[in-house]
Amino acid sequence: MTNTRALAQHIALDDARTQQVKRFTYERLVQEAEIKQMYSIDPAMLQSKMAVVEKEYAEKLKGVLSDAQYQRYENYVATINAPVAAPTTAAAPVAPPVSAVAVTAPVAKPAPAPKVAVAKTQPTKTVTLPKAKAAPTLPAKKAAAHAGTVASRP
Repeated sequence: MTNTRALAQHIALDDARTQQVKRFTYERLVQEAEIKQMYSIDPAMLQSKMAVVEKEYAEKLKGVLSDAQYQRYENYVATINAPVAAPTTAAAPVAPPVSAVAVTAPVAKPAPAPKVAVAKTQPTKTVTLPKAKAAPTLPAKKAAAHAGTVASRP
C-alpha cells in the first residue's frame, strides 16, 4: 500500500507499528470506498461521512503512535491537505502591445447533435379468448338414478 509506505517513511514507523498502520489504512480505504458508493449523489453527506472516517483513523493512529510520530502525522496531513498557493513574482508580466488591426480567431462550427434512435412501438393487439365450456354433466334421469349409490371402487 503506497499510502502506508509514504506515511511510514514520513513519520519513521518501526515494523510492528507499520503493520498496525497498514491495517488501519486498509480499513479506512474500504470504508471510504463504501461511503463513496453509498453517498455519490449527496455531496454534503459524502463529505461529512468522509470527515468522520478521517477522525476515526486519526484516533486509531493516536493510540498506536508515539507523541512525536503522531505530531509528524498531523504535520504530514496538513501539508497534503494545504491548498496550493500561486507562485508570486517580483514584477507583473507585461502584455504585448496591441496592434491597430484586430485579429479574429476562426469560429468553430458547433458539432451536430447526435441522432437519437427512436424505437417504433408495435400497435397492441387485443386477443379475445373463446369462452370456456361448462363441464359435461349427467342427464337429469341418470343423475337421479345414481344419487343413492356410493362410488367405492378399490
